[in-house]
Amino acid sequence: MKLSGNEIVDRIMGPSARLMSKFDLRTKLIGMLGAFLIAVLVLGIGLLTKQSNELDVAKGELAGVLISEQNSALIHLVQAERLLSVRSAQNPSDQKSKLALQQSRKDLLNSVAKLDALIQREDELDLQDTWTGIAIDVKTLSDTKGPGNSQQYQDLIKNLHRFADLVHEKSGLLFDPEANSYLLMDVSLQRLPEWIEAISHLSALHEQVATQAEKSPALLSQFSSARDALQKSMEQTKRLQEAIKRSGEALPASLLAADQKSQLLLDLWQRQLSDPSLPFNNQALTTAAKQASDSTLLLQKQWNERLQSILQGRVSFSKAKSYVILGILMISIAFTLYFTYGFYMNFMGAIQDLEEAAEIVAAGDLTKVIHIEGKDELAKTGTALDQMNFKLSALVANVRTNASMVLELGQNLTEGINDMSIRTEQQASSLLDTTSNLDILSETVRATAANAKSVDNLASNVRMIAESSNDVMVAAVETMNGIHESAMKVHEIVSMIDRIAFQTDILALNAAVEAAHAGEQGKGFAVVASEVRSLAQRSADSARQIRRLIDDSVNRVETGVEQINDVSMTLTDIVGGIRNLAKDINAISIASTEQSEGLVHIADSIKELDSITKSNTQMAENAKYASAELENRAVRLKEVVSTFSLRQGTADEAFEMVKKAMALYRITGMDILQRITTDAEKQFADRDMYVFAFDRMGQYRAFAGNEAKLEVNLFKVPGLDGKKLVDEAFALPVKGGWVDYAIENPATKKVEWKSSYIERISEDIVIGCGVYKSV
Repeated sequence: MKLSGNEIVDRIMGPSARLMSKFDLRTKLIGMLGAFLIAVLVLGIGLLTKQSNELDVAKGELAGVLISEQNSALIHLVQAERLLSVRSAQNPSDQKSKLALQQSRKDLLNSVAKLDALIQREDELDLQDTWTGIAIDVKTLSDTKGPGNSQQYQDLIKNLHRFADLVHEKSGLLFDPEANSYLLMDVSLQRLPEWIEAISHLSALHEQVATQAEKSPALLSQFSSARDALQKSMEQTKRLQEAIKRSGEALPASLLAADQKSQLLLDLWQRQLSDPSLPFNNQALTTAAKQASDSTLLLQKQWNERLQSILQGRVSFSKAKSYVILGILMISIAFTLYFTYGFYMNFMGAIQDLEEAAEIVAAGDLTKVIHIEGKDELAKTGTALDQMNFKLSALVANVRTNASMVLELGQNLTEGINDMSIRTEQQASSLLDTTSNLDILSETVRATAANAKSVDNLASNVRMIAESSNDVMVAAVETMNGIHESAMKVHEIVSMIDRIAFQTDILALNAAVEAAHAGEQGKGFAVVASEVRSLAQRSADSARQIRRLIDDSVNRVETGVEQINDVSMTLTDIVGGIRNLAKDINAISIASTEQSEGLVHIADSIKELDSITKSNTQMAENAKYASAELENRAVRLKEVVSTFSLRQGTADEAFEMVKKAMALYRITGMDILQRITTDAEKQFADRDMYVFAFDRMGQYRAFAGNEAKLEVNLFKVPGLDGKKLVDEAFALPVKGGWVDYAIENPATKKVEWKSSYIERISEDIVIGCGVYKSV
């Protein structure tokens, strides 16, 4: 299976990523810094080591030049002493030569001491062992009484030249990589010493020849060899001139002088050697040799100085370069440490800010603004986190607002369900009573129906009895009429008897009066008349009593007749009513039967309704439990989201601010409008919430902390249906409520939905506070 580039990278870098995941960020940064510093240090140490080596080489070469120069000076002293020694040997009585030889040997010892000190100082060249033998030879030569042996001088000079070669080798002069310094070393430390030695050798031979009257072939052969050596060294030096010029070095003017003086010496010797018969011009040769030697020494000195200058400059440059490298390394490390620590501080500070922000958010405070300086990914992450916090704050604000509203609705729902539950229970109880009563009523109606049927039968019988009683009553009325007529006749008879008794009483009275008139004869008649009068009076009394009785009977009979007539009429009505009653009772009987059947159906329906009511009661209990649980969960949700400190206001906070304003209104009255507008104590404005008041005309009457808003009319606010808002606000119940509307958010400059809790403080003014429902 062919792997993609990303998969290959993932497989290769997987172990590294897993290893890095085991360390914290601080350790990773320190590790990366350590790795970088190690790389920088290794590279810097490598450069410093290289530069140190170059510096050591330059120092070694400079030390080699100094030692070689001192060695050349020592050689020159040895050459001078050799010449003095030859002169002293040729003129043993010459005190001047002896003193010059002694002074030369002191100078020689001083030069050895200087060279010895220089070699000891530059002990890293490891020249001490070789030099010790040469120093001993020099001191031995210096301790020699009288002139020295020519061979001894020759061997010492050779040893000094070999020591110079060793110095060149040990100091690295032979391996100098630069053309100019290498060529200057070659000409100054190798070619010119040979040139000078050749001149010195010729001068020594000249001293020997000057005292001999006859020149031996061996001596002439030595002269010829010394001349050839001089000529050869001059030619070698001349061959290096072009290379020196190509290396960028200027040829000193003393080079031409040295060449001319040496060439003059060669010409003089050439003439002497070409014609041995010519007289030996000692003064001219000595002067020419001295001039050639001096000019050559001057040339060597100038080239040595130039070489020392180059090497000193190289040493200085190497030191400066080392210092520069070290400085750059230290500055790089310092800058690396500085900027790395700055990066660390910035990075860790940003991480710490992010961590603190996360902890603050975890603690529920969403009001912290996360701002990380810079334009890097952490700053972008901080901005993104700040946006996340802002949106999370808005989300929690919406949740908290909705939780508050759900809690309020839940409380209202719980109250409603409690009322409904109580009423449902009451309804169930009523239905139960109704069912029981309906059962009783049904039984009663059933009994009534049966009774009605019985009454219907009785009514039929009563109707027949009433009809027959009506006939009897008619007969009784007729009989009573007959009795009334008889009673009237008896009344007339009694009246007649009463009149008779009255007449008899009058007659008896008249008889008594007549008997009284008759005296004794009339006594018996008077007694009879008295008895008759008494009987008439009693008859009259009896007649009166009978009349009273008859009158009473007549009255009673009349009354009875009237009553019987009334009864007859009533009975007639009763008979008619009984007929109607019989019909109605029959209808009632039929209706009662139908009602009984209907009540049975109603009872069944009420039983079904009772079952439904019981089910509703159970459902009401369940709804009551669910609403209570909803309220509890809303309370817990509100408590949970209330732990967050938000950038936006929430419904419960807006509700509390309105309640605070209303509480103050009850104390201060309409002055609350001014206090809201001035809001000196910052009680009525918080974040994006502010308490406001407006009237039925849509005019702001108060606005928390912003008096300029009093000039604003809601009907003219862009993006707001002010008329609808005002109508809905004044349509709320007295206890207050929520109104939703769209309005421009001053923070985002977008039209967003807002919900405001509003309460009325008068018929024309409401107070409210709103929260944005989304951001």
